[in-house]
Amino acid sequence: MVGVCTGLALEAGANPLATVTLRAVGTLVVLTVYFTATGVALAIPLRDILVAAAIGLPLCLNNYLINAAFAELPVPLVVLLFYLWPGITAAASWALGIEPFRWRGLAGLVLAFAGIAMALGVDFTAAQAYGVGLAVGAAVTWSVVFLLSGRFFRGRDTRAPTFYMTSVAALVFSLLWVVTGDAQLPRSAVGWAGIAGTVLFYAFAMIGLFVSSARYGAMRSAFWLNFEPIASVLLAALILGQVLAPIQLAGAALVVAALFLFRPAAS
Repeated sequence: MVGVCTGLALEAGANPLATVTLRAVGTLVVLTVYFTATGVALAIPLRDILVAAAIGLPLCLNNYLINAAFAELPVPLVVLLFYLWPGITAAASWALGIEPFRWRGLAGLVLAFAGIAMALGVDFTAAQAYGVGLAVGAAVTWSVVFLLSGRFFRGRDTRAPTFYMTSVAALVFSLLWVVTGDAQLPRSAVGWAGIAGTVLFYAFAMIGLFVSSARYGAMRSAFWLNFEPIASVLLAALILGQVLAPIQLAGAALVVAALFLFRPAAS
């Protein structure tokens, strides 16, 4: 729904800088209220705050790239391209010696890229090709965020670090808004509803992931995010009228199948 609501805001005249800034600031407000109400301690060691702030920088780039991609491509196609990140993360983990090589993971990597090739097997304009680059960039930067978070906060409560990452994003985008003066706001009530939806759904998803991770573990909780491409295809068709071609749907099915090959090993 975050992608769909972003699409509504963009269709109403908002630009990526406005949507991502308002989402970041709004999410920070919601998280502040949630953490205060639940008594979550935000006082963590200064080193952890600095590390979280540093990770917040590639997170900023990720947030902007995926919002910019939504302005160029249909929402479900952007989400499919973004979900190259598990394969990119797996390949980087093997190369860096973080995780052992797995043939199942390699099969997933091949399947994911084959699915993307099918999904992109249509005629693209230069703008759409640019959108593909933005979406792939978002996948790469999210892999960087994921790997860095795992490196510095593995097995720990990530609620406070996530708050500081979100704070950095809100600050950076707000400064860009002021310095560039380039933010364009929605021109209709539907667009503003889309902005509100990005805040509410994004914050709800983060809080839900916090609760799920604490109960079931981060990796098992993250696995269920694989439902996102399926939901994006359905919701974008129902709400935005963005329907993928049959060959693209077949590619989407391969990408989703690939995600299941990246599932965490049973413990």
